[in-house]
Amino acid sequence: MAIIMRVKGGQLASAGKNEALTAWWGTAALSLCLLVGCSPRQPAVDLYLDAVALRELGQNALAVEKLDAVVKADPDFAPAYLELGKAYRALRDDDKAMAAFQQAAQLDAWSFEHQLELAKCCRELGKYPQAANAYVRAAELDPKSLEAQMGAAECYLKMGEYAKSLTYCELAEKGGAKPQEVLPLLACAYEGQKDHERAIQAYRRLLTLDDDNPNVLLSLGVAYMRAGQYDRAREALVSAAQVGPENGVVFRHLGYCLIRLEQVEQAIQMYQKSVDLDANDWEAHRGLGVACMIEARQTADAHMQEQALRYWRRSLAIKPDQPKHEVLEKLIREHSKLQNPLQGLNY
Repeated sequence: MAIIMRVKGGQLASAGKNEALTAWWGTAALSLCLLVGCSPRQPAVDLYLDAVALRELGQNALAVEKLDAVVKADPDFAPAYLELGKAYRALRDDDKAMAAFQQAAQLDAWSFEHQLELAKCCRELGKYPQAANAYVRAAELDPKSLEAQMGAAECYLKMGEYAKSLTYCELAEKGGAKPQEVLPLLACAYEGQKDHERAIQAYRRLLTLDDDNPNVLLSLGVAYMRAGQYDRAREALVSAAQVGPENGVVFRHLGYCLIRLEQVEQAIQMYQKSVDLDANDWEAHRGLGVACMIEARQTADAHMQEQALRYWRRSLAIKPDQPKHEVLEKLIREHSKLQNPLQGLNY
């Protein structure tokens, strides 16, 4: 925004026509006076307008100095706290930004912008409960705000409150949110509720918009597996592998799917492909070990059993505290001929 302002007695001008700049200045001052009143707080208003101008020019540190003076002179000046939050956020001083936004929202609980800025700041900091509350309040103040509804849905999803997430997903969908934005949230919320059939429906709807999206194909395949539909899962995962052959996670899931379909030799191939693509994927090494051990038991192949133990040791070396690591360690001890069966974890 082009503006003219005074800073420490000097003239600071940006490119643009002076008449337009002066008109903006007058409009901003008049609007602010209508909002907060002018006479008692005119000095604070002047400082505030200077600070807004500085912030819009990217002079955030100088804007903070002026805004600090504003709120010191007038602690109830809510718009100043809003601008202070924006300036601090630009300076990456997140804690002070959040404190400023909280003060702005507290002083003017009926301001949609104050609630929305507070919500965005809290979400960026990973403070999802506070962010959700602010998004909900913003959605109450502006029931047509898709940003507020989607923000609430996302935060509730992060918190594991899937029913609430679905509520705001559905509101956003009815309000005209883009399907490619709301459907992934819907699918994740359904999966959180273990409603795999509805999650599958959401992913299939996404594929009608982009039938070659490897991430959606992967998610669909995983959802099919969770629903126990392994043939369909294999079909989706094979498609994902064809579209994104560099993604080791796809081959890892495909390996597990093939084990469940009792196609162990193919499962070993898929897990091996996953390990080749990402040598530090502990889940792929563990799964490859499982597939090798199944094959060893079916064929009485001692070499294959040693391979299984090798992959399990490697999995533990990558992530010693992995879930159910005690079970894996026990299996290694039971099947190993070594005096120290867990040796070689760092090979």
